[in-house]
Amino acid sequence: MVASALLIVSLGAGASYYFFGPPLLEKGFHYAIVAGDLPSVSALAFTPDGDLYATLERTRGQGSLVRIHDGDYRTVVDGLNKPDGLLMIDDTLYITSETGPDAVLAYRNGKLADIQGADSAEGIAEDHGRLLVIEDKKGDGRLLRIDPSQHKVDVLARNLTEAEGVCQGPDGDIYFVEKNEHALWRLAGGQRTQVVAGLTHPAYLNCIDDGSVLITEDRTNFGRLLRYRDGRVDVIARNLRSPQTVLLGDDGAYYLAEQRRNRILKIDGF
Repeated sequence: MVASALLIVSLGAGASYYFFGPPLLEKGFHYAIVAGDLPSVSALAFTPDGDLYATLERTRGQGSLVRIHDGDYRTVVDGLNKPDGLLMIDDTLYITSETGPDAVLAYRNGKLADIQGADSAEGIAEDHGRLLVIEDKKGDGRLLRIDPSQHKVDVLARNLTEAEGVCQGPDGDIYFVEKNEHALWRLAGGQRTQVVAGLTHPAYLNCIDDGSVLITEDRTNFGRLLRYRDGRVDVIARNLRSPQTVLLGDDGAYYLAEQRRNRILKIDGF
């Protein structure tokens, strides 16, 4: 009986460690915590001068945009409703909102402006100064290209279900994910092709210069950071808690928002 009890305790401790222990990275990669105490941290963006901004994805007008410096943060915009995506182009930060009428906002010189054309926006990426915006909706979501200077909106794909991340590769191909379709899709020449299956709650995407795509899986206890390249998917990190945006810094490291642990990780080894 004593041995059985010890075995149960041991298994319980092991399971607890797996569920709530630190992230597990593949050989050659390592991480450090660069900022904490960031409730519901979601999207990240660097300014040209190296400042790091983040959205805190809270509902009912409790969301905010914050600026992080030396591990501490200050709020620069509050009263947001579930701010999710974040993108820096020149001197303007674009913020998406998953709910509410203000789906895309532009923040510049301390002021906010509405960018019309999207509804329930989630992922956001750049396409030569224009915005790629994907909508998180039940079956009628769209992938949009928005030119904020010309107030022009082009629909690139329709009938998407719970779409999340989007990015554009160096060859111009666009990649996106639908959370419950468990797949990575490529849009090229107006044709949509599935390039990866078997993902679990894929969330944010980051297309990088070598042609690979970084993917986070928004899972509470079993979240992963993946890299797709040349038809192959490699696991970079596992045991993450609701990983969100993964972003390249000027130092060559990647910065990842780990939402359920309210923190930002810096991952080296790429």
